[in-house]
Amino acid sequence: MADHPMFTSKTPIKSPTFMTDVRDDLKRKKELLAAACRCLSDERSYRFFCHLSSVADFPQDEREDLLDQLATMAAYTEHEFGAIRRLVLGDGAKAFKDLVDLVRDIRIDQEIETMMK
Repeated sequence: MADHPMFTSKTPIKSPTFMTDVRDDLKRKKELLAAACRCLSDERSYRFFCHLSSVADFPQDEREDLLDQLATMAAYTEHEFGAIRRLVLGDGAKAFKDLVDLVRDIRIDQEIETMMK
């Protein structure tokens, strides 16, 4: 029975964990793309991420000082400020702005292509 083709298949069986990871990754990417599209539809949001991205380029001590000043203003909830801090101190702000710019460039190319037809 061990020689039966059903039991000797050379095709690896994908683990449920792998498929779940892939599905979760695609879901996160879809959510990021949707957020980038929303950001493009609101100029204030776009400028906000531009500012966060430029602050992320500052030296570490300057970033910390700016974040401390922002915290004292109490303009954001604790949850929002935590997200801003993570975006600025990590590469998230720059990466998200790059994604938004990429989506914007694709839209512009599509509009030009449509006009040229």
